[in-house]
Amino acid sequence: MIDRVNILAFVYTINPLPSFLLLKRVLNKGGYWQPVSGGIEINEQPIQDVKRELHEETGITNVTNIINLDYSYEFETITRDVKMSMMDISFGVEVPQIQPVYLSKEHELYKWCSKAEVKKYLEWKYSILAFEKLCDVTNN
Repeated sequence: MIDRVNILAFVYTINPLPSFLLLKRVLNKGGYWQPVSGGIEINEQPIQDVKRELHEETGITNVTNIINLDYSYEFETITRDVKMSMMDISFGVEVPQIQPVYLSKEHELYKWCSKAEVKKYLEWKYSILAFEKLCDVTNN
């Protein structure tokens, strides 16, 4: 049984060159680099969650396209000393150009990266696979 469903949303632009947004979590939340992510709330659809998390974590509202990458994965984690089964659903979010980001309290840094940089920063196997799926689908 899945305890929580999350979205994983890779924000990208092709203007002027392909660039991808990564966020660095604050140290007490892991300190790792990730795309926009967050749990789907009760009665919320995944696309609604993508838009909400995008705005909450980055301040970005100007979106060109949202792509369901047709890639999800399940994993287990410990949250507040409780073992939980999670599922992440992966999306690509195209924005018109690189733009400023207004971080939430969850993150301390952001970086617009090249494809090679993203692969260097991401730590989790499934996040890397989701990113590769985005690159295949968008030909970036």
